[in-house]
Formats: sequence, C-alpha cells, structure tokens
Amino acid sequence: MEKLKKLITDQPLIPVVFVLACISCFAIWNAAPLISSKVTSSPNTLWIKQAVFYILSAIVVYIVYRIGNEAIYDNIWIIYGILIGLLVILALDHFLYNYVFYKDVIPLVHTSNGATSWINLPGFSLQPSEFMKIAMIIALARVTKEHNDYYLIKSLETELRYIGKCLAVVLPPTILVYLQNDSGVAMILLVGFVFVMFASGLRGQWFAFGISALVIIIGAGAYLYVYQPDIFASLMSAHQVKRFAGWLDPEGTIADEGYQLFYSLLSYGTAGWFGHGFQSVIKSFPEAQTDFIFAVILTDFGYIGGIITVLAIVALDVTILRIGFESTNDRDKYMTMGIIGMMMFQQIWNMGMILGLLPITGITLPFISYGGSSLLSYMISIGMFLDVNSQNNIVKNRNIVV
Repeated sequence: MEKLKKLITDQPLIPVVFVLACISCFAIWNAAPLISSKVTSSPNTLWIKQAVFYILSAIVVYIVYRIGNEAIYDNIWIIYGILIGLLVILALDHFLYNYVFYKDVIPLVHTSNGATSWINLPGFSLQPSEFMKIAMIIALARVTKEHNDYYLIKSLETELRYIGKCLAVVLPPTILVYLQNDSGVAMILLVGFVFVMFASGLRGQWFAFGISALVIIIGAGAYLYVYQPDIFASLMSAHQVKRFAGWLDPEGTIADEGYQLFYSLLSYGTAGWFGHGFQSVIKSFPEAQTDFIFAVILTDFGYIGGIITVLAIVALDVTILRIGFESTNDRDKYMTMGIIGMMMFQQIWNMGMILGLLPITGITLPFISYGGSSLLSYMISIGMFLDVNSQNNIVKNRNIVV
C-alpha cells in the first residue's frame, strides 16, 4: 500500500490515465448497440480490444520511460523520416483511389469515410498520421531549443530563420495528411506548431498577424460558402462540403450528412442529469465508439457522466502542464506546450462538434475514443512526461537535501 501511495505521489499521471482508461472502456461498452456490423461482428467485445490497446500502451509507456527522452530526441529525425515515407505512400494511394483506379491499389493501405489514412496490419490498423503528431512536436522542440541556444540575441532575421526551420518540419506532414483527405489531423498538426511557436519566445506581433490571417481566411470561407458556393465547393472535396452542410443544417440534411449530428443531439438532448441508462439507444448514429463517444456518455449517463468525464480530462491536462512547467529543460517545456496544445484542441473540437458548435471533422477525443493508433501515440508522450517528472523529482529532492 505504501508503494502504491508513493507511486501516485511521485507519478500522478498514472492514476489519471487509469481513470481515463476505465471511462473509455466503459463508454465503448455502452456504445455497443450503436456500433455497425461493418466495424466489427461482435460490438460487445470492442471494449475488450480497447483494454488490450491500453495494456499494450502501458508497455510502450514503460519502454519509452526506460529509454529516456534524450535517446528519443537524438533519434527523432530517423523516426520523422520513416513516418514521412508512410504518409507519402498513403497520399499516393489516395490519389490513385480517387483519380485513376477508384480502389486501393497499394498493399495493406485502406480508405475509409473518404480518407486514406490507415495501413492494415494483422489485428490492427496503423494510422501513421497519429504518430506523426507526436514526432513532429518532438522535432519542433529540438529545433526550437537548438535555435534559441545558438541565437541568444533575437532579431527579425533570427526569428524569420526560426519560422522557416519550423515550417520545413511542419508543412510536409501537414500537406501529406491533407492530401489523404484527413483535414482533422492536418488541423491538429498546425495547432501543435502554433503552441510550440508561442512557447519559443517569438514576439507577439507574429501571433497577431497569424490571428488576423486566420480571421480573414474564416471570413472568406464563410463568404464563399454563402454567396459563391460553386467556388467554395471547388476548393474542397465533395465529402467536406457535405459535412459543412450537415453541420449548419443537420435537420435539413437528415437524409445525408446531417443525420449523425441530428440523431446524437436527439439522443443526449433528452438524457437529463442521469441519462437514459446503460446501452440505451434513442436514435442510432455512426462512429459512436470513436468521434461520437462523448455523445454516448451524455446519452447513457447524462450531465453527471459528462461532468465526470470532463473533470478527468481536465485533471490530465493540468497534471501534464504542471510537469512540463516544473521542468528545468526548455526542450521539455516546448514539447509540453505542443502536446497539450494538440490535446486541448482535440478535446474542445470533439466536444464542440458533438454539441453542434463546430463542424464534424473526424477528430476523436484523446484517451476516450476507441482506437489503437491515437492511444498508442499519445501514450508515447505520457512515457516522456513520466521521464520529465522523474527528473523534476530528482531536482526537488536535491534542493531539499541542500
């Protein structure tokens, strides 16, 4: 018991992740009646598969922790290069699928819901873009640390050089992921990039410029959608245009893209404080185990279930931020900002699209939604945060002794 208490005190991330694992498996179990037979022939056992993913992820966490962050930083360009190669293969297959052969032609590559993002392995579908999220942030953290150590005096020239270095890391995977028709992960990559830049010490004018550009782009997009729909459609895929229509008018597009959002709103909108109960089905909606897992929690366990889930997620975010900010290594702080930025963006966007506030883009809820690649990738970062926390504890104990 004393060892358990010490573990919880020394590594608070472990109990927080354990709570999220329990919520995830239980929520996926509750989603079983909503899961299509196309996903699995035995939906009631899908939560067991998620539990296996968590067990495998725990092993990965231990391996990463034992290897240490230094070795990962030293070899990040090799990892980054391998993942870029996989993304090129997926982007190429997506092009061949949509414009030449109209089917997947590269062995093991799989297209689903309009996106070519998966490599089918025995018993597991690998999504390289999920691992690229973590690899890109680690690479950016290394670039930022090396740049700031070399250029002690900041100027417009040094800042432009830094931005150029970062864009050389960020743009290749972002473009390749977008070419796979996975706009959700592409947005996550860009958000992670912005958070690392924010932590790097760049002057505020750069962010004011970026925010202004974003507002202009969103405004232009809204104008084109309302007044020039043909031009808007030419800039996006048919699948993305339908998703916009389904978001803006779910009831009017209930026979097409709107039914997922409309039926989920109908399900949890009547759940009240305590929900409809275990494995309730008010209206069926797709992707209940992945993109819409939070809708399942709200439907079955109401506001109480939603509040408990949000509190667990906030506990994770706060714990990661505390660990990162306590580190004496700037590289770890940059990595922390990038990872937490991506996670919070996913959390906010996923819940926002469930509530109908944001477009449905296939962004999952980290640590809760079903999926091996997303879980394994973020658990790699958990292993790194455990290492950072261990170093923090060593520094604290040394200061106490002194």
